[in-house]
Amino acid sequence: MYNGEQDIEPTDVPESFQLVQQSLNDFVAINYETALGLVSQPQLTEVEILHYKSKVLDIIRNNPPLASLPKYLRDGREDYLWYSDFYDEISKDVYHQYRTFIKSTSTITPSNYTTELIKIDLPYFRELVDLVSLERLCIKYEKLLPKPKVEVIQEKTPIQETTIAKETKATVEPKSTKRSYQPKLSKEQYVLLADCIEAIKLFRSKIKVSELKKLLSGKLPEPLQVTNQKTLVYLLDQLCEHKYIKNTWVSVADGNKDFISFRTEGNKERYGDNKHYITMQQLLNCRNRNKRELIFGLENIDTLIEKLGECSLQ
Repeated sequence: MYNGEQDIEPTDVPESFQLVQQSLNDFVAINYETALGLVSQPQLTEVEILHYKSKVLDIIRNNPPLASLPKYLRDGREDYLWYSDFYDEISKDVYHQYRTFIKSTSTITPSNYTTELIKIDLPYFRELVDLVSLERLCIKYEKLLPKPKVEVIQEKTPIQETTIAKETKATVEPKSTKRSYQPKLSKEQYVLLADCIEAIKLFRSKIKVSELKKLLSGKLPEPLQVTNQKTLVYLLDQLCEHKYIKNTWVSVADGNKDFISFRTEGNKERYGDNKHYITMQQLLNCRNRNKRELIFGLENIDTLIEKLGECSLQ
């Protein structure tokens, strides 16, 4: 699992979006240093940190497309804006503005910060600068908070379970109702699929071949956090189209509750503390969007399908 300390492999982020990220980082660097200067003590209290977190939530509440960004920022991804759901959530017009962004050649300094920021004619950009700066401030001081004391409890000798207790426990355990996607993949094809998924960072955590087999056979114990729902749908649709999984995979995924949105934490106000499972309607909506919008990882997936076909011929 990515924890912010692991090296993250670079992926093919379009150049125009790399320029947006670089410009955002330039402004955040100045804004963050200014915020640090306003902190008059070497350590913030937990209450003060919560105050800054509330400001982050206010920004997200008023700008919903920014909801998933803190997760990717905390994971240490350099291109956190690209990996978040931001570009999927904004309108086509705003997306076009970001896609055609031209980065200023001026070096951002404290003296020209305000002047240069005014020149950035991108919706949400100023909010992004404030959000990232506040998040980094929270991250810095959260690490300095004293760790809670862990009370050491002496283990007692466990009481041996009676035969009746064991039988009762066995009868209480519910049986899995998950269905199989009816995969038709060889060992080599599973490896290719896992490599492709990792290359496009489709899930929050790196997925192993063994986990893929459990997913497609309907035996996955915990749902997978999806970083890009449109890409997930395109991948599974392609596997379906080429007969590697059953054609009713959408209903299987919905019934199994195999996938959860990576934006759950950021959307607590909407979904509460429960896991936000990706529903059948959301998957179908993504399928419709894929017919008219850019799909991240499309080339990787198309290449994967070609390689899977080559394996079948061997």
